[in-house]
Amino acid sequence: MKDGQRTAVVVLALALCAAAAYLPAVSSGWIWDDVNLVEPSPALQDLGGLRRAVATDLYRQAAPRLEASPYWRPLALASYWLDTRLGAAPRSLHIGNIILHGLATALLTLVVLRRRRDGAGLAGPALAAAWWAFHPDHVETVAWISCRYELLSGVALLGLLALPWRPGIRQAALHGLVFLAGLLSKDGFGAMLAVVAAMDWAAHRSPAVAAPRWVAVGLAVATWWTARAALGLPGFDLPPLHVLPGVFLDATRIYILRALVPRPLTIGHSYAPGGALGIAIGGAVVVALVAAAVRRRRLAVPVAVLLAGLVPAAVAMAKFGQVPERYFYLPSIGLALLIGDLVAVSLRSPRWLVRWSVPGVVGLATLLGLVRLEARLPDWRSDDALFAAALQVNPEDADANLSLGIAAGRRGDWDEARRTLVIAQRTDPHSGRIATALAWALLRSGDVAGALAQAERATTLPPYPPDAWYYLALARHQTGDHAGELAAIDRLLQLSPDYPRGRGSRVFAACEASGGSRCVEAAQQAEAHR
Repeated sequence: MKDGQRTAVVVLALALCAAAAYLPAVSSGWIWDDVNLVEPSPALQDLGGLRRAVATDLYRQAAPRLEASPYWRPLALASYWLDTRLGAAPRSLHIGNIILHGLATALLTLVVLRRRRDGAGLAGPALAAAWWAFHPDHVETVAWISCRYELLSGVALLGLLALPWRPGIRQAALHGLVFLAGLLSKDGFGAMLAVVAAMDWAAHRSPAVAAPRWVAVGLAVATWWTARAALGLPGFDLPPLHVLPGVFLDATRIYILRALVPRPLTIGHSYAPGGALGIAIGGAVVVALVAAAVRRRRLAVPVAVLLAGLVPAAVAMAKFGQVPERYFYLPSIGLALLIGDLVAVSLRSPRWLVRWSVPGVVGLATLLGLVRLEARLPDWRSDDALFAAALQVNPEDADANLSLGIAAGRRGDWDEARRTLVIAQRTDPHSGRIATALAWALLRSGDVAGALAQAERATTLPPYPPDAWYYLALARHQTGDHAGELAAIDRLLQLSPDYPRGRGSRVFAACEASGGSRCVEAAQQAEAHR
């Protein structure tokens, strides 16, 4: 069998194995934020629904009453639409995620194989690709429909790495289109500009030779930015810039440690800053990686993928205070490339112990990862299974307690709703979503003072849900503060003009604030004429 045929067989075999490992997820339902972001999306309807969905941000396309967000991911929505042309949701969407992970595995295998030195075998690259394909920290990304943008951005990055380099405008344009696809998949893909620079530096390309691709990539970024501006999307609300370097170093330490020793899997990992020691460890890792890339240029691309992939993760960590597994998908591609190089070097060692110990360790980690992957998949069948599993790992998991509290409130068990939401807030005191849900539960159970305090708190915390202003208005109404009620409704309508009952509530609040009569009738008429 020729080398090209062997390569094709290895690529196809690993892609099929990666897809087969996730087949149990096909029978899963709508899980967690799928109910809010995917199931109600017009992108699952006809072509007109897709056009409406991609013309706004990720949150408002599914719920127009929400405040506009900067997250615009039209390629993910288009992929949802395509999936539902081929089968019923959510089954077809789970199949779509699995296919994308299989495609990413195939592309990664191809990239790792291309990095082989002359005469090297297929075993080392195949082992590195298998380690990545079966890593248990990818379960959240593949099994959860709402993580489609992570999968698409991973495929786009690997497509960029897999494209052969040839001079010329057509090839440069193809690189630009792939980069645009990454941006349309996930906003943080812009950090991959560092990978493009590393590719040119590693290949010793002169600026003149590299210029056409940079023009194409620059046009991709300009196109993406212009489209966002045309749609009127808000800018990104970044955390304070002075905290980002320390968080980035912390992210490096945390995710590399997880890559080597995966933690018990759950739906949320609160970010606990590592302090001076954690930053020092992360800094030492970054310095060692950069030094290795400077010394050996062939390492520049894997190091750039790893570190650039951690940039959006660090921004999200600083902003939301969590270190979830889905942020691992992109940077882990760089780790897989480094592991492929490490295994290849060890297999050429004249020392027997070195030659077999490194592949043996990577092989054992791969098998253990596959076992953990299969053990974790059943937890992603439903919300009940997922949240129960999360609470077994951490009884104070903020996301699990938030979701269970909302579910308890919807079935009318307000004591249970308050209990779980208090636990959630204790774990994550800076979450606007938790404070909003707690305000709702306290209002419904008659604790007006507590609801007022939580609603006021929620309006100052990200992600600034418009519901917080609505509950603030209701709480102020019950305390007789009609002027404050009107101010809260005005702010609500400024953020979300289409908020249900918003116009009627404003008419009612204005009527009460002015001391008028028949306010209920006026509000009902305002809603009827919307």
